[in-house]
Amino acid sequence: MAKGLNASGEPQVPQFGKPQEALAAAEMINNFYHTIIDQQPDRFRAYGVVPLPHVEEAIQEGKRIIEELGFLGIAVNTVLETGQSIADDAFLPFFEAMDALGAIIYIHPTGCGALSPMVNDYDQEWVVGAPIEDMLATLQLLKREFPQKFPHLRFHIAHLGGGISFQMQRILDNYEDWRSFSYHPLETLQKHFWFDTANFLEASLLHSNEILGNQRLLAGSDFPYFQNQKYTRAFSYIREANLTDNQKTAILETNAKALYGNRWSLSKLH
Repeated sequence: MAKGLNASGEPQVPQFGKPQEALAAAEMINNFYHTIIDQQPDRFRAYGVVPLPHVEEAIQEGKRIIEELGFLGIAVNTVLETGQSIADDAFLPFFEAMDALGAIIYIHPTGCGALSPMVNDYDQEWVVGAPIEDMLATLQLLKREFPQKFPHLRFHIAHLGGGISFQMQRILDNYEDWRSFSYHPLETLQKHFWFDTANFLEASLLHSNEILGNQRLLAGSDFPYFQNQKYTRAFSYIREANLTDNQKTAILETNAKALYGNRWSLSKLH
């Protein structure tokens, strides 16, 4: 990213500008989403964006997203270019305000390789950096007890949580033997978290289905990063997986209905 800034002559990443500029950018994006939904209400829904790391402005736009625009929830990144995790204490007032609204928080990687030279020096930001960010953000939220502090929030994590189910025994051992977490990690995940299936490997889907639970999985495509045949694969791999018909229907349809509830129809009506 630094190379790109140098080449463009820009001194700073533009999305982290002044608070009011960042707020205006978020408003523009959300208004555009709203226009798309108005034009094709039977096809589209949205997660809105907020201008973090500017907390007061993020609260302002977050309230508009939920109360006025009627979107499904709010999308945030795992880590900011400032080096702050989404679980940073500086953002607690934002999450407190969103908890009061019962918001759904969608968390997706930034693509900065978790700010690790072990990832970025080898151009692995999207190869392994993205799932590393997914898993780290999830574990950081558990460590900082976000589900207990904000019990009305629901978290949607991308990419099967970065493969967190594969590390579950290690996570539980560290909880049991070294108290790495204050609350049982798996039980907390199975109550407060949902994971989309943008992974596309059947074995990974089956493992997450077994460990995290069928009711925690949501169909996900990773669009626009994957398009055409790789977009349709996002759904065909679920339909072709070694799951029962009821389990497939849950992932493709009913789990989302349970998570979003009346927000699905609210988003259509606004």
